[in-house]
Amino acid sequence: MNALGKATEDLTVTVTIPLTSYCGQRTGAPTTSKVMVIYEENHDYSSILGSPSAPRINAIAQSCGAATHYQALTHPSLPNYLASTSGRSYDSSPWTSDCEPTGNCVTSNNNIFNQVGPSRWKGYVESMSSNCSTSGPNVLARHNPAEYYTDLSATCAVDDVPLGTTSSGALRTDVNAGTLPTFATVTPNAIHDMHDGSIAQGDAWLSKWMPIITSGPDYQSGHLTVLIVWDEGSGSGNVPSRVLMLAISPYVSHGARSATAFTHYSLLKAAEDVAGVPELGAAASAHSLRSAFGF
Repeated sequence: MNALGKATEDLTVTVTIPLTSYCGQRTGAPTTSKVMVIYEENHDYSSILGSPSAPRINAIAQSCGAATHYQALTHPSLPNYLASTSGRSYDSSPWTSDCEPTGNCVTSNNNIFNQVGPSRWKGYVESMSSNCSTSGPNVLARHNPAEYYTDLSATCAVDDVPLGTTSSGALRTDVNAGTLPTFATVTPNAIHDMHDGSIAQGDAWLSKWMPIITSGPDYQSGHLTVLIVWDEGSGSGNVPSRVLMLAISPYVSHGARSATAFTHYSLLKAAEDVAGVPELGAAASAHSLRSAFGF
């Protein structure tokens, strides 16, 4: 791979923007103690990797780690978000209707938010009108899993917060102060997560946030790993789809690739292992992202 990170496996686009080296700065035993999951939406692996509409995402993939056989579990969005935070399947009614977190569309199942406990998790939701709210411009509640767990009814009002902007607000403040929680979810609004917006719009959003996140003390100290993942690819029904998952950490080698069969349960396994809590449900038997990418 050359300085611009040209063509490797599954990477056919030439990146002409400057390539920031987010990964590969550290060796030895990793000191990872925090995981941030950034959720993107509704695109297959093949529509992102190599796409000229996603130059920054491709640059990150070339600089850091990419899972080449990562599968979303089902369709539509909500069952994937809940599976990735609880280790359980939600491929049945009412979850498959992408319902709002009210009535019977809430669950008492255990989850990583509850496992790590109050003050050790936070959900950052772009454009959300207020804490733990389902409203706001281009806000889709089904992309914010914390709101669906009944055991978080009290802590959601404190720990599920509007994201803010790149210049001010909750995420920028916590990044700058080095006070990111043990487990964080970042939910762009429906334009910036590619659900209603374009690949280019999602790529541009990430291009603004990733330099900020990776320049913060949590990342620079080697404590933070960022996982960018797409909730589902094309298709419908209870059928897996191949999606992209990027692993970003100072301990991840430049251009690292793994063809291991990962799923959203693997993502949960990694976050729980970093947090030092038991692996819930199917996470216990999932393949390890940490072993594959070294964070």
